[in-house]
Amino acid sequence: MSEIKFETLIKKALPAGQENLFGKNEAVVYKEFELAEARQRTHRGQTQPGDNLHFKFEKVRIGVATALMQVFADMADDEDSRKVLEVLKQAAKGTSVAQIDAIINKNMKAFDNLYKDLFINDDGELLLELFQRTLQADSKSEIDQIINESLKFLDMLQAEE
Repeated sequence: MSEIKFETLIKKALPAGQENLFGKNEAVVYKEFELAEARQRTHRGQTQPGDNLHFKFEKVRIGVATALMQVFADMADDEDSRKVLEVLKQAAKGTSVAQIDAIINKNMKAFDNLYKDLFINDDGELLLELFQRTLQADSKSEIDQIINESLKFLDMLQAEE
């Protein structure tokens, strides 16, 4: 069920044709994470080849962050948020945690500039709060909660239009 919510969040947030962040279906990315997390939980220390839980969690976290930043960039319509969005999209293509970290660290200034001289409305503040929580999330339950809150928020935004 959570994989459907993750996929829905990506599809609602990103423009048509740009949803394919990972080179495969978003629901598959989430399901792979979920399966690795379940195996880790039930078989402590006995992982299967390809589990790589940290990498799979990072992919999900990058997906949620990208969706939120896309909505924020569309609202703010500024260069700083667009730069962060591009960095996140590059990171989503990463093939390891080290590569994702390298992409983010190389472009850290973009993240620092995001909050500089920023004047936003309540919706923008909520988006940035969800974005920050996403970057700090370190568990499946946290990321699932953020996905649920983000979907509710996007539904509210669409209803306002």
